[in-house]
This record gives sequence, structure tokens and C-alpha cells, in this order.
Amino acid sequence: MDQAKTNEIQDPAEVDRIIAEETEKLLDSPMFTRSPVLSRLLQFLVEHRLRGGRSSPKAYAIATEALGRSEDFDPAVDSYPRVMVGRLRSLLDRYYADTPWIHRLRVPQGSYEVVVQYRSAPPARSAEEPAGDDDVKAAAAVAEGAGRTSPPGDARRAPDRGARFGRWIVVLVLLALAFFTLWTLRGGPDRLFVSDPVPVPLIEVSAPAAGNLPESRALARALDGKLRDGLRRFDLVDLMSSKAPGAAVAGKSDYRLDTSIVRTVEGNTDVTLVLNRVVDQRAIWSQQLRLTPDETPEFFAIEPLIAQLAGDYGVIVRDQVQRQPDNFSPGFPCLAQFNRMRQMRNVANVKPVDACLRATIKANPRDPVALTALSLVRYGDWQPQRMTAAGREAFAEARALAQRSYESSPNSSAGLFAMARANFYSGNCAGGNAMGDAAIALNPYDADMAGFLGLFKMTCGMGDEGEVLLRRSLLLDSSYPGVPAVTLAFTLSQRGEQDEARRILDHMPAPSNMEPQYMMARAIVQARQGQVAEARAQWQRLLVYTRQPADATPEQVLGRFIITPVVIQRASAALRDSGVVPAKVAP
Repeated sequence: MDQAKTNEIQDPAEVDRIIAEETEKLLDSPMFTRSPVLSRLLQFLVEHRLRGGRSSPKAYAIATEALGRSEDFDPAVDSYPRVMVGRLRSLLDRYYADTPWIHRLRVPQGSYEVVVQYRSAPPARSAEEPAGDDDVKAAAAVAEGAGRTSPPGDARRAPDRGARFGRWIVVLVLLALAFFTLWTLRGGPDRLFVSDPVPVPLIEVSAPAAGNLPESRALARALDGKLRDGLRRFDLVDLMSSKAPGAAVAGKSDYRLDTSIVRTVEGNTDVTLVLNRVVDQRAIWSQQLRLTPDETPEFFAIEPLIAQLAGDYGVIVRDQVQRQPDNFSPGFPCLAQFNRMRQMRNVANVKPVDACLRATIKANPRDPVALTALSLVRYGDWQPQRMTAAGREAFAEARALAQRSYESSPNSSAGLFAMARANFYSGNCAGGNAMGDAAIALNPYDADMAGFLGLFKMTCGMGDEGEVLLRRSLLLDSSYPGVPAVTLAFTLSQRGEQDEARRILDHMPAPSNMEPQYMMARAIVQARQGQVAEARAQWQRLLVYTRQPADATPEQVLGRFIITPVVIQRASAALRDSGVVPAKVAP
């Protein structure tokens, strides 16, 4: 049995030493390397403990100092610190489940304090070793019996025969259960997911409510066409076919999008969209826009709403995860969890997402969306381990999965972009650009795809095309911008447009503003705006995050989280030129 001993029982200096050593191991592990937010949170809690904090840090301090929330954060109405500490607990449990330990770090339930837990028994034992007090007592009883000789006609023999018979019954039952388990799992671990993959949600687009004037009816038809054209391009929703007025509905949808158009006396057009969940007839999202005559009938202003409805991090995906946060079933629930994991950088879900994606692919080996998602998971495994054998294995599988996705569906945006990413990561800019451009042509509404294709183009020296795509990504959905937004801010800063670069960085929400790329870009922009002290403080935070010494070169630090050498070279030069770090000493 394991037990957590209190700090009062142990030598405080010894406890602090163990906490520091375990923290170093944790932060160097692939699990924590892939989760900058949880790494920063762990560092904050440990630093609070090692500084001699007599009590747990407050939720407000965790939110503002560790999780990037602003000073007006209200812990009474926002549970973000509690949620993130819960995820840290889960990640710690996952790490120690795979790692033999004598002592480990734990954050007890109901507390934000880091404590040391010790094993009171060895981590593992063989079948011959006694398991505990009950085994010791049993051994003593056997020894005591060996020292006595029972009479041949002892009445105790009848119970002994009954006990032996009972043991045989138990053995037979256990054997039957074992055979049943082997039969159930004969297809491998994926057989644990016994259900068929859950299909993606079906969405019905109602005919827009509009007036009877010919102009209003024309605008209604244009809006209906724009919405249908956009929604059909996404892989995470299926669009129900339109029906004639009064016709019977072909099937039951999961969501219904109601729209209305009202033309004002000034000539503007008010457009209202309401998304309803059919199962309980609840409106879960709505937006209203006022469009000028110049913005109709093309309805370009509707494009961000289409992306926010059906995109990877859209309203429908969030609704699935919020209603069923622990559902990792094959199919749509698994894909929703995958995108939520990317959105929140929650590496605690990497293993269940990996498993359910493999189960989805086992059920449908030609599913390009699941193949592309698993390829991206494996690229994520490769990045922190890219100089190791495990990293090379992850890279090879990621590329093979991307190839399968493309071969399975060469005319889908998922298959094309999977191969584009594989080409870019292999240094094949020409192949990556060709595949990426074809994917964008199939779905010009996908913010995530536009952002990363823009990033790849910038890396390949196609600055103008890359910037257009980066801006397009932020226009479509700026709620979780991540690395593409940082890339755009860095590009603007290089061009001397510090105010716009700063505005982009200031509007990046958590957890995006906790990533190392963000710290680097913000330091450069701050220095170029004359805030050199603040910029160097940001650089110090980046050194702590990457666990590099104070005299580490920019190339050493950036190499911890940036893959492409040319990007490392450009960013290192910017750090020196802006004054964040000292200039290179001439040889």
C-alpha cells in the first residue's frame, strides 16, 4: 500500500531536495515537454513550495502568475485554476503509472500544494513474495499446523475437503473469465472499443426567413447558398440535403441552423443565425450581423461564422466535449477530443486519443480524417524526441499515416493537407506547397489549415503568400490562434510594425500566451518598443521554461522548441539585434 507522509514527519531539507529532483525529471519528460501550460503550472507550484510558502498558493495567484490571466481575474466565477490543477494531477498520475518510483510528487485533492508521496512497500514484488500482513498470518498458520499431528479421524478434515472443493470452483470460474477475456480481446487492444464509430453530426440549414419582396428573397437564396457551400466543406459535420417547402424531412438531424434576414430602411441587411441542438431543442449559439449593401449578396462577412460553427475548434465540437467530456468512443467523439486536446494543449489525453483514433482506423482503415489526426499526434510525439530512436519511429509512422490518408482520399482537404504537412516536415517545400494549396482550394474556410499553411510558406521563404494565409486564419477564427499568430506578429515586428505585432500578441488568450514561441516574439517586440527591461525579463522566463542556463545562446534555447534551422537563425538574429540578448562577439 502507498501512503503520503506529511512534511512534518520528514526532514524538510530532504523533502525539498526530492521535490527539486523530481521536478527536473518531470519537466524533462516527453509528457511535460508537450504541455507548456502544465509545465509552467508545475514550476509555479514547486517554486512556491521551495520558497517556503506556509500554505497552498491562492487560485488568484495561480491564474495571474502561472496561467497568464489578467489582473481582473475573479476566482469566484472562473474555475480555470482548479481545472488546470486537476489536469496537472492527471498528468502526474500518468507519468508515475509508467515510471517506477519510490517517492513521487502529488497535488492532493482540494489543495494546490505540492507534496511528496512515499511508498511504504517496494514498487513491485514477485508472486512468491508475501503481499502483506494477511500473507504473514497465513504463513504462520501453516507453520503452526506443521508442528502438530491431527488424529486420523479428526472432525476437522470434512471442512478441509469442502474448502478444497470451493477452491476448485473458484479456479474454474477464473479460467472461464480468462477464456472469455481472451476471446473478447482477440483482435488486440482496439477491441475494447466494441461499438461502431460514431458518425459526425448531421446539420440541417433551415430556409432563411425573409420578406416577400424580390430583393429579400434573392438575398435569402444567396445566404442559404453561402452557408451550405461553407458547411459542406468541413469534415466534422454532414450537411442535410435541402428540401422543397412542405416536403417531408429525409432524416433526423443533430443540429438545426435557423437564419433570418431583415432589410432596414437605410438599405443595410441584418442577418441572424441561431444554432439549435435538436435533441433538447435548445439554442446553443447565435450571432447577428449588420451588413452594408457593399457586403451583399457575396456575404463574405459570414465566412468567419461558418468557420466558428464547423471548424476543428468550433461550436459543434465544443458542444460534444462539454456534454460528454469523458467520451473517447471511436468516430466523432474521438475526433472532438483530439481537437480539444490540441486546443487546450492537454497532453494528459494523448494516450486515450491515440487509442480511440487507432480504434476508429481499425473500423474504417480508409478514414482520411482519423488517419490525418493520428499522423499529427505522432508528429507531436516526434518533436520533443526528434534526436532519439523513439522520435525517429514516431516520425516514420506519422509520415506513413499521412501517406495512407492521401492515398485513401486524394481529393479531400484532410488527405491533401496531411501530405502537405509531411512534405514540409521532410524539407520538401515544393511538394508541401502544391499539396497545401490544393487543400486550401477545397476548404478556404478552415482557419487551422490556413494558419499552418501560412506558417509553412513563411518557413520556405514565401513571405507574401504566407502572410496572406496567416491573416486569413486570424480573420476566420482568432479564439485559439497559437503559433500562426505568433508567426504573423514576428513577421510584422521584423518589418518595423511593432504596434500591430503587439496588438496581436496582447489579444492571444491562454493557453496560447504561455507557449515558448509567444515568449520569444513578445520579448523581441517589447525590446523594439523600448521596453528592454521587460523584454529581458521575458527572456529569463523563457530560459526557466526551457531549463537552459543564463549564458545559453539563443540558438541553444530556440532549438528546444523550434524545428527548422532557418527559423532558429532568423529569430536568434532578431533577439540580438533588438537587444534582448547580447550581440555576438566577433571572432
